[in-house]
Amino acid sequence: MAKQRVLILSSDPAPIDRIVREPSLAGVHITVHEDWEKGVSALSKENFSVIVARKFRKAQTAEAFIRDILSLAPKTPVILILPKKGGPSVLGGLRGGASEIIFEENLGRELLPSLEKYLFLGHGLLRKMSLEELFDYCFPVITTTDLDLLGYTVIEMFKESLGASFGILFREQEGRGTGFAVLATAGFPDDSMAGVFLLRFGAGITKLSSPVPAVFPTESVASLTPEDEAMLGENRTFFTLRFDLSPGSSMFAVLALRGVPGADVLGSTLLNFFHRQVRFALLNAERGIHTQHLIYIDDLTKLYNSRYLNVVLDRELKRSERYRNFFSVLFMDLDFFKRVNDTHGHLVGTRVLVEAGNVLRSCVRETDTVVRYGGDEFVVLLVETRAEEAILVAERMRRMIEEKPFGQEKGLEIRLTISIGIAAFPDHATSKQHLLNLADKAMYRGKDSTRNVVYLADAQKVP
Repeated sequence: MAKQRVLILSSDPAPIDRIVREPSLAGVHITVHEDWEKGVSALSKENFSVIVARKFRKAQTAEAFIRDILSLAPKTPVILILPKKGGPSVLGGLRGGASEIIFEENLGRELLPSLEKYLFLGHGLLRKMSLEELFDYCFPVITTTDLDLLGYTVIEMFKESLGASFGILFREQEGRGTGFAVLATAGFPDDSMAGVFLLRFGAGITKLSSPVPAVFPTESVASLTPEDEAMLGENRTFFTLRFDLSPGSSMFAVLALRGVPGADVLGSTLLNFFHRQVRFALLNAERGIHTQHLIYIDDLTKLYNSRYLNVVLDRELKRSERYRNFFSVLFMDLDFFKRVNDTHGHLVGTRVLVEAGNVLRSCVRETDTVVRYGGDEFVVLLVETRAEEAILVAERMRRMIEEKPFGQEKGLEIRLTISIGIAAFPDHATSKQHLLNLADKAMYRGKDSTRNVVYLADAQKVP
């Protein structure tokens, strides 16, 4: 998991360095700079979780010193070390924006607990901010309308604010597969681990989550196995938040923490202001997608049209490359459909196409995509579905089309069959066009044989 990072700025860092090497900070990356210019260079290039600083120049005020640091790292908590109690340095340090002040005589007793608060308990969220500063903090969220980019921004900012080791933004999905769709992750050395994490903890997290920030021990979600403990590392607390966007649409954020944030952190102005802005941003992004999708809807069947197929394939290819997911493409064609038009007329034919589309839609999950490709051809994209699972879905479609009497509203009982070809990513192909071509060829093998069959790319007819 991604490490927390502490920067020590001091011309005499040895006393501080000895303290931060305690076992409780195991895994935290410590950077020490005895030279101010080198410290400035580090601040301009790297992000730190906490800064521990002692003034370099006697002539410089504590206020100016802290302001110089925060001009380079405005969102980072700064613990200021002062030589003795009292004096103008204390007030100056607080005016400058220091999160906490520790006097040298108390260094051994107070520094370690202070670091743990900011590293593992989210105390950076308790800093006072004006309304303008709150909006500035939320600016990356409220100005982002692309859902993918917004998801990554949200989970990264939550991770940074809470001092979390890793986090996931996800939503539930019905039907086959893991039951969850990963929207964004932060802190995982391998993004595919997010799916493994949700397999173990996703169900429990969704049950315990609410529209307000909540924390609970990992053991309350599931009894930990050695594999779970290896995945969680030092983390034994989950921070969760549910975003209710519209009826039936929710997203969940979960962050893994080493410590347990208190009520003051969970009720902090910054955290609550931020999570409300996140909800509005996610809601607007989802509405934008819904509006955009209107141009991708087939007027007749109300399924997606062929323009959308390119969009969804591009999206799934990117998602699969990032999370090592898999999916399948089904290419299908109604057998001898021209006979329906010739015998019963085009009005009946269009009604039959609508009914056929409804049958196909009933066979898949909400997260899958059914496309009217053109005429009486359809394409279905099944997310997180391997070839063997896709065969079962295709067979269900084939059987339901074969068994359904079409045109009953017109007093007819038209019988149809369908031929289906399947290609799976990454087993058969790793590019969009290659997948479609293989699925199309598999379908035409069925059309050229008995019809009313399912064929797998580069395989024989399914028994």
